Amino acid sequence: MKDTKIMIIGTGGTIAGTGNGSSALTEYRAGSIGIDDLMQAVPALNEYGPFESVQFSNIDSSEMSPYRWVRLALLVNEVAERDDIGGIVITHGTDTMEETAYFLQLTVHTKKPVVMTGSMRPATALSADGPVNLLQAVQVARSESAIHQGVLVVMNGYIDSGREVAKLHTTDVATFGNAQLGHMGCIQNGKAYFYYTPCRKHTSDSEFILREEVELPQVGIVNLYGGMDTEILTMVASRSQGLIVGGFGHGTLPQAVRDTLKKITIPKVRSSRIGNGIVSSNSSDVKEGFIVSDSLSPVKARILLMLALQQERSREDLESLFALY
Repeated sequence: MKDTKIMIIGTGGTIAGTGNGSSALTEYRAGSIGIDDLMQAVPALNEYGPFESVQFSNIDSSEMSPYRWVRLALLVNEVAERDDIGGIVITHGTDTMEETAYFLQLTVHTKKPVVMTGSMRPATALSADGPVNLLQAVQVARSESAIHQGVLVVMNGYIDSGREVAKLHTTDVATFGNAQLGHMGCIQNGKAYFYYTPCRKHTSDSEFILREEVELPQVGIVNLYGGMDTEILTMVASRSQGLIVGGFGHGTLPQAVRDTLKKITIPKVRSSRIGNGIVSSNSSDVKEGFIVSDSLSPVKARILLMLALQQERSREDLESLFALY
């Protein structure tokens, strides 16, 4: 792999952010620094070259959208097909990194390492975490152990799968992880160590193929709360082609919510607002037309449903897809 290039794709985020001083940790301008300048700020990267870079975007990741996901997936697939590219690193804001990672996990068709990274502190902050995260992402992308592991997220010395990873803290540099399975691996002294491999279909094994820019179906999310006005469900469903319902606990739905959802005929996925653990099927799901999200959080269930609806899959297919991916 050493004879090939690592492609570094910049999309913006806090890692490319600047503040008014070294103590500005939460007030800063995300997406202010170009990817080439980020790379130049980490001289240790030279040990892991050669590199090529491209500035896909330079945005706050709260501005990431399905439209941008599709374009990014097309770019990554195009780059991955090149014989001179051995791995790909994507710098990204942390707010939607878990969503982008799962989208790419489903739509990038390569066994080559695809690694996402970012930072919780802007580049101008004291003890900024971006430089070491970028370095370690490159180290993972250079590792043969990272081949066919799916899309990976590398932050704070740890490796997580694009399917399971979640942002767990608003400001902590150790924000990314997975409360259910633990980290997939870690980086120590420049070496990537993996503890387990993904067991769900991903990347080169995925059946979700994007060959051109497409407009993905609108899928809405409604997370329940005590005493919720169920008309919210009707309103969101009227503007959507699919609906994710984040229920209480094990995806529990109050009777008023169930009664409203029975009248909604678009595909409906029962998930949990908790975002950790499995939502399994029960006897009411088939009668009431629900698909269960398995261990996918509402935001990730939305991504899988969008891609499935793009292919006009049947309800039976949707059930199997949530078990496979």
